[in-house]
Amino acid sequence: MGPALTRRRVRPGGTGPPPGPRWTGWPRSRRAALALAALLAVAGCAPDPGPPAPAPSGGPLPAPPVVSAPAPADVPFLRAMVAHHDRTRVIAAAATGRITDAELRTLVAAVDVTEADELATMRRWLAAAPDGDAPGPPGHHPHHDTHDTHGTSDAQGASATRDAPATADPDLARLRAAPPGRFDAVLVEVLTAHQRAAVALARRHLPAAVGPEVRDLADRVARSRAAQIRLMAGLPAA
Repeated sequence: MGPALTRRRVRPGGTGPPPGPRWTGWPRSRRAALALAALLAVAGCAPDPGPPAPAPSGGPLPAPPVVSAPAPADVPFLRAMVAHHDRTRVIAAAATGRITDAELRTLVAAVDVTEADELATMRRWLAAAPDGDAPGPPGHHPHHDTHDTHGTSDAQGASATRDAPATADPDLARLRAAPPGRFDAVLVEVLTAHQRAAVALARRHLPAAVGPEVRDLADRVARSRAAQIRLMAGLPAA
């Protein structure tokens, strides 16, 4: 008969492993899923509930949701953030099919979902502004890291920037020219710098924000983009 098997009990305060999650020992697909969940939680993104339920036959149609006009002091921030979100989605589109790291691919997908949701919200607010979603004065650029895509749909704005000459956007030119073995690293560099600009833009507006919804958006943008930057810093491509 072989030796008896014994169980070893680790008492509290003993030499067992530290409590809490240990990402380094988990499969990369699980870590990527957790990163996505954490990112969406920080961003406050939730699935679209879809259209309201139809009214009973013969009954009145439900009233559309009321969208309050943003305060004039919040409008420039919203326009700048719309342009920034447009460019984020262009970067994500340029990375489609080229990312090799599973965690980075999941993160970029989460970024795209989050910013599409925020973009739709900001455009609804701007449409309710007294002057509508009017662009800034000629020659005005709300942020050096953005392109003017106001007044266009998400797809139109992305297409206009994606089809622009490469010299118009050095970062997109770098992504297009990056060889397969370097693409993930270049994408992390480009997206990290881009999201740092979003953090700075949101933090600058927080003290001046007037509307509570806009203040909440600025706070969520600052926190979620900072979380994205931290996640990217821990990826192999960083």
